[in-house]
Amino acid sequence: MSSAPSIRKLQYMLAVARELHFRKAAERLHVAQPSISRQVRECEEDVGFQILERDHHFVSLTNAGRMFVQDVDQILKRFDSDLSRAILRGQAMSRRTSSECIIAHSPFASLRVRRIVLGLREAGFRQCDLRLRILPTNDLLKAVEEGIIRAGITFAPIDHPGVLTIPIGTEQWIAVVPDRNRFSTVCEASINDLRGAMLISNGSNRTHPGLFQRLVAECGEFQFVAEVTSPGEAFDLVRSNVGFALLPEGVCENLPAGVRALRMSDIAPLQRVLVHRPQDGEFATALAENILLGLGSRNVVCGKKEPESTSESRRETMPSKSQGIQSRPFTR
Repeated sequence: MSSAPSIRKLQYMLAVARELHFRKAAERLHVAQPSISRQVRECEEDVGFQILERDHHFVSLTNAGRMFVQDVDQILKRFDSDLSRAILRGQAMSRRTSSECIIAHSPFASLRVRRIVLGLREAGFRQCDLRLRILPTNDLLKAVEEGIIRAGITFAPIDHPGVLTIPIGTEQWIAVVPDRNRFSTVCEASINDLRGAMLISNGSNRTHPGLFQRLVAECGEFQFVAEVTSPGEAFDLVRSNVGFALLPEGVCENLPAGVRALRMSDIAPLQRVLVHRPQDGEFATALAENILLGLGSRNVVCGKKEPESTSESRRETMPSKSQGIQSRPFTR
């Protein structure tokens, strides 16, 4: 091998390997066909073996080419992912002297909690320009670990090195079902009531592996018919009678027409958590305390709790407008 092929040559070669047609590959990449033919030929010269079999009408992969294409495809996917993370880190570093403070949250994080965080911009966090960003939990954890974002809001269990968690309350599981079905007259259901139904999952290996594993453990006898990455996708599928969705109650405040919510009576509540790096412990503790305060909870973070009645623990309501949020100030 005289030299390693450039990324462009590899991208052109992959396009031809996927299409098995030079003209279609050229159209897909918006380049001239002679250019893509030349780049693929040079790529073969660089690696020292034939990747494609060609005749006047057909293109196919050689055995060596097929294996090579599979490996290159994975390499370029990792490259794209690493490049995106490098860009995000650079963007975060370029803003480090500013007051911007990004808090990421799962697509399934409570609407109430998000409103509380945004409300803190006018309260005790005046020196921080708080911004919210939606990220799948896997991406959220990596971004927190690398300092791209200041903290993240999602659900336990979390198993990720380099980050710590602070509990910020619980949420019940809600079954979202079509508004015209056998549950039209009830407000609560159990797992046994839903046996045999198709389940739309809000967890996956990308969105939240731990949450997905818990769903499988709790609802192992269900058939998982679809995975969604946002509440809106789940509502659309339920409304189309694809199945029912199990979602945290915090995203079910404003259900669209055509669906209704059933509180699940026999699934343990979800634990909300604030994720942060060890060096951001002071900021995260202040933020968690203010979230709990806004929810009307008497919980104290870091594992200690004041006594509270069952009714109080469930009364996680927003403060009235007259009351406002009596926040705990934070100094950068």
